[in-house]
Amino acid sequence: MSIKQEQYELNVLTSGLFFGEGPRWRDGKLYISDMLGKKVYTIDASGTKTVIAQMPHKPNGMGFLPNGDLILSSMHETRLYRYTPSGLELYADLCDVYTGYVGDMVIDHNGRIYVDDVGARVFEGEGLKPGRIVIVEPNGEVSVGVEDCNFPNGIVITPDQKTLVFVETFAERLSAVDIVDGKLENRRVLLDLTQVFPSPEDRARKRGCIDGICIDAEGGIWLSMLRAEQFMRINAQGQITDRIPMPGYECVACTLGGEDGKTLFMVSTKVDGDNIFEAMVNLRTETTIFTTRVEIGRGLGRP
Repeated sequence: MSIKQEQYELNVLTSGLFFGEGPRWRDGKLYISDMLGKKVYTIDASGTKTVIAQMPHKPNGMGFLPNGDLILSSMHETRLYRYTPSGLELYADLCDVYTGYVGDMVIDHNGRIYVDDVGARVFEGEGLKPGRIVIVEPNGEVSVGVEDCNFPNGIVITPDQKTLVFVETFAERLSAVDIVDGKLENRRVLLDLTQVFPSPEDRARKRGCIDGICIDAEGGIWLSMLRAEQFMRINAQGQITDRIPMPGYECVACTLGGEDGKTLFMVSTKVDGDNIFEAMVNLRTETTIFTTRVEIGRGLGRP
């Protein structure tokens, strides 16, 4: 794909969530956590929302096992649950490893889960501190894959299944590690957003902060630029190819789906005030999910 800036037609799929997170597409529906609303929804093509789970400790990231089972995170109690039509079943207890909350997750083709520990309990007033990427094996074994992550967030696996890419939100960067027999090695910076948004105003407002990400068939990654009011795509070489401006919105998360995999779902949130954590605690937020059509659709990457 040549580097270009397109005009994208935006459509509203639905609104009315407090703070949408962790969107995933499967079998004709969008699955999404309303973190602050403490519910998990499916949303059909008409925008109709259906509650599939109530989660009092706040849901966040989610993913599907190879057999199709949905795994949900319970953010504040640091546990993962398997969704069943009759209720939630405990899948993994991460309390012995975590110091912060459960963030995003990605599940590989073997059923191994890579899941964020953001490091600090920021909603309870704790200052930022290093987090980690935690690995949950299919047999339930839990280990730490990467230490000293600066608020780990959006997380994907490349189409060749060889690289895990994750966001370090407040370091304003995209990092990568090699996947070697399920372990994570050779950590490196994939993209430094402080170089993309270098002005003093950008630096003061941390416009290089990334939240959720998704990956396409060419290894291109769509970035939810939290404070820069845009979604942005980079190709596999780290070059910016596309921008979708979202003035007035915090860009929180995104995923590819639709019948042909070429619909980009963009989770965009209005925040009342400059401090996003204070606004979230006081429920001064509202999420709208937009869609647009893109050239490169989903591929073999995960999720």
